[in-house]
Amino acid sequence: MAKNSVAFMFSGICALSLAAFGLPARAQEEPAGDAAAQGEESAEPDTDNVADMLNSRQQLQQTFTLKRTVNGELVETEQRTVTYERGAPYRETEAGKSTVERLKESFDGEALTRTEAFEEAKLDFVIADANRDGAMTAAEFANLVITWRKNNARIAEAPSEEIAQQRKYDAFIAEIDPAAMEKEASQDARRKFAFMAGAAEALSLQDYIREQMLDFDSMDADNDRILQGDELMRFRALNRGEALN
Repeated sequence: MAKNSVAFMFSGICALSLAAFGLPARAQEEPAGDAAAQGEESAEPDTDNVADMLNSRQQLQQTFTLKRTVNGELVETEQRTVTYERGAPYRETEAGKSTVERLKESFDGEALTRTEAFEEAKLDFVIADANRDGAMTAAEFANLVITWRKNNARIAEAPSEEIAQQRKYDAFIAEIDPAAMEKEASQDARRKFAFMAGAAEALSLQDYIREQMLDFDSMDADNDRILQGDELMRFRALNRGEALN
């Protein structure tokens, strides 16, 4: 199966970039005589406080080389650096997923091959077909889309300012009125379903996959069988039943 795979190469760790910090300025050259005798105090830095300040501003950085391969062919190489602030959770036991896992998931999600879209469509159908009758209804598709929205799944950066603003509005509505959000999501999904199904009341697995592949091909502007950037954003918007304009 053609697959968009991500390889990682650990490139290095550097402890720290200490941010600029303020230390007491050294005292100006004392006039002749004993400063203590004149009742003046020497402006020496507090070494304990300086050490604490240095420790609090330390950062740990890791640089990874990410390689994307499709069908065994290297199509992209990129280096990304992760910076850990002091005290920020970065181990798997603290954050649920390790840093490498989160980085891999993010990078992998930035591209979608045609084969992956095909596999996604098959899985979508199985999940949506609640009564296992081999047909997806408008209500079942709407429930699938609502689940995506609740879980922030099948979402990419908004392909237009209008959609970005709409998503902000949707998030606001979801907080104050979850029922209204579900109603709007259901309406969007049902419009999408009607477009896919035409006059039919339900979609077969083959029908649903065909419609998803048509969406994929329509978004694949450069015909390289991989969606990235704006192509992927628009495809995900179509998945969720969002308008593109």
